[in-house]
Amino acid sequence: MRLKVTLVGIITRNRYHKRFHAGWLQLAALILVAACLLTACTSLSPPSELTAENSDAPFLLRPQNEKYFREDEWVRLITLAITQIEYRSNIWEAIPSSQRGEISQAEFFRYVSFLAECLPGSISSYYRATDEESELMRSYAAKSEKQLTPKPGGASIWWIKARTSDLREIKFSIPVTMDEAGIPCFSKSWLQKQALLYDYVVLYLDALATGSQQALTALLRHNTEIRTETQRSAIDRRAGDLSSYYSDQVVSGKGGYRCVEMIPGRAVFEEQLLSADAGTVKTRNVVFTETDGRFRADEKIPQILNPDDTILSCNGEPLFDQAGMKAQIKSETMVELLGIPLSLEIAGAENADSRLFRVTWPGLIVEAVGTCEPSSLTFEGEVHQVFLSYSIFETGSGLRPGDSVHELYLRYPFVRENGYLVHLQEEGAVMTLAFQVESDYIARITLIFELTQAAGRDLDKP
Repeated sequence: MRLKVTLVGIITRNRYHKRFHAGWLQLAALILVAACLLTACTSLSPPSELTAENSDAPFLLRPQNEKYFREDEWVRLITLAITQIEYRSNIWEAIPSSQRGEISQAEFFRYVSFLAECLPGSISSYYRATDEESELMRSYAAKSEKQLTPKPGGASIWWIKARTSDLREIKFSIPVTMDEAGIPCFSKSWLQKQALLYDYVVLYLDALATGSQQALTALLRHNTEIRTETQRSAIDRRAGDLSSYYSDQVVSGKGGYRCVEMIPGRAVFEEQLLSADAGTVKTRNVVFTETDGRFRADEKIPQILNPDDTILSCNGEPLFDQAGMKAQIKSETMVELLGIPLSLEIAGAENADSRLFRVTWPGLIVEAVGTCEPSSLTFEGEVHQVFLSYSIFETGSGLRPGDSVHELYLRYPFVRENGYLVHLQEEGAVMTLAFQVESDYIARITLIFELTQAAGRDLDKP
C-alpha cells in the first residue's frame, strides 16, 4: 500500500490518496475531518508542479565510484536538490535505482521542497553531527516507531547550514538512512512517518491560526481513548486555553512558524511571537512527538497557581490557621483535628528564638519554623512546606492525592510541560504547588512557601 509523502505545505484539502497504510487510517480520517473544519477559514495552495524538461545540470551528478553515492555525496545531492529547483528531475534521474527504489519521484520532490522550506536562504555548508547529537536524534526515532526500516541505529545524522537574507545562520538536521550494506538510500517508512507528523502539526497550527477550536479539539483527541467526562473536559479546556494564548501571543499563519527539526516521531517548530518589546524573546519552540499513533504537543505555556489551591483542608476542615504565606500550625489545633502525630523532630535552627521542625501524621508532613518541644509534643510556627499523600487532604479547588491526572489538567492544562509545578508570586513571597504523578494519578501534592530571597524571580515567564 502506498501513501504519498506530503512534506510540502499543509495537506491540500481532500486530496489524500485513497490507499493508506492500515496503521494510519484513523489519522487520515481525522486529517480529512480537521481539514474540512478549516476549509471555511483558510485557503491553501498545492505544491508547485516541477517539469522534467530541463537541460543538463551544470554540476556533476555522478558518483565517484560509478556505482552509488557515498554518504557525503548523498548529502551534497540533497543540498543541490534543495537549491536547484529547475534541475530536480536531473538529480532524481542521477540517483541509482538501488538508492531510490522505495520512493517515487513525486515523493522525492516533496521531500526536498519540505527541506527547502526549513532552510530559507543560501545553503553555506553541510557536515556530520557529533556522536552525541546523532545518538540523541536516533533515540527520538527509536521511541516513535518499532517498525521503521532501516532501524534508527544504522542512520547517520547530518547538519545542513544556511544563511538567510537578514544574515542569520540557521541549520537543519537530516537523517541519512542506510541499507544492509551501509549504502545511503531513501526509506519510504522514514519519509512517511515524517510526512504524517508534519501534516498533523500544520493542521494543528492552522486550527489555532484560524480559531477553529472544533478542529483543534479533534486533533487533541486523536487516538486517545476518552474514559471519563473529566478527561473530555480537560481536553476542551486545553483547546480553549491554547486558542487564547496563540491569539494573544503568537504570529498566526504560515509565515509565523518554521520547522527547525524533524525526525520520525519528533518535530520542533519555531514560532514567531507578537511581542516586539526590546529585550524580549521573539520566538518560541514547540516540540511535537508521535508514539504508536498518538500525537502530542509540548506547549510551554505559563501556569499560575490558583490562590484557592494554597488553602488546604482535611475532610473539609481547614488544616491551618489562616492561609497562604500566613499559614500557621499549632499543636492544639492539629492534635484535635488529626490526633497525636507520628513524629515531631527538630530539623535545624533558624535563630536563637525559632527552630525548623517537622511534624508527621499518616499522609501528611508539615515543615514549619517556630517553637517546638518534642518531649511535650507542643509546637507552633509558620508553615514552610506541606506534603500530602492521603486523599483525606485536598486543596481549595478540590485536588487530592489519588485523583486522576485529568482533574489536574482540567485546572492546569499545561502543568505537564511545566514539570508539574505551578507558581504564584506575590510581593515578598512565592508559593509553589508541586505534583508527583504516577500511572496517570496524583500520588503526592507538595505546597512550598518561599520568602523574599526567592520572590524576585519572575516565575510566570515561559
